[in-house]
Amino acid sequence: MVNILEIRLNDLSKLEAKNAISLLLKGERQSYGVTPNPEIILNSLKDKKLKHILNSADFSFADGFGLKIAALFKGKKIKRVTGSDLSFELLNLAMDNSYKVAIIIWCNGLSSIKEVEQSLTARYPKLHSLVLESERAESLDNKIINEINQYAPQILFVALGSPEQEKVIYNNLSQLKTVKFAIGVGGTFDFITKKTKRAPKWLRYLGLEWLWRLIIQPSRIKRIWRATFVFIYKALTYTEK
Repeated sequence: MVNILEIRLNDLSKLEAKNAISLLLKGERQSYGVTPNPEIILNSLKDKKLKHILNSADFSFADGFGLKIAALFKGKKIKRVTGSDLSFELLNLAMDNSYKVAIIIWCNGLSSIKEVEQSLTARYPKLHSLVLESERAESLDNKIINEINQYAPQILFVALGSPEQEKVIYNNLSQLKTVKFAIGVGGTFDFITKKTKRAPKWLRYLGLEWLWRLIIQPSRIKRIWRATFVFIYKALTYTEK
């Protein structure tokens, strides 16, 4: 476990994370995971509820190369596990074990329900999935909760962006009786539908996804600046309370 700006992060590899979640899916209790990146951690400094949710998660995976750098400043190492890469592993796990999955996407997002469904069928032909749309809010409306309970999935992916996805999981998980594991995954399903193009593997390996995003989406420059240079400066100068 590594603590960065008062957020606790698990030092698990992608395979270790998948195996740990697999064991939880065979148990009785509900659990959830979060995938904080530098921007989410910066937001948690001002959003006390988000900070509590992140630190209350069963798993908190370091999604961002900047977190590895911040850990090194503290004389520690941490493995990076992106929400997207972990999602692909969990979708394969669900398909191989006949688990049902429910997916909540933003109703005004890049990908529609139909596009997500078609892409999942092409990539995971034996997967049992339910795709629903929601507003970006801190809780789900009763119609969505009822649909999920009727479908009875074991895994829930919430792709509403932060902090809404984390708050939706925290506020609603206990009402979703069959869900054993829930996780917030940001724009993962836009990668699956190819509405958003992922950085090449070599750029991901070097931790330069932020540069790729800047090239393909110059309008994100303020967010990228904050998630790279501002975050590193904060990690270097922050005094824990």
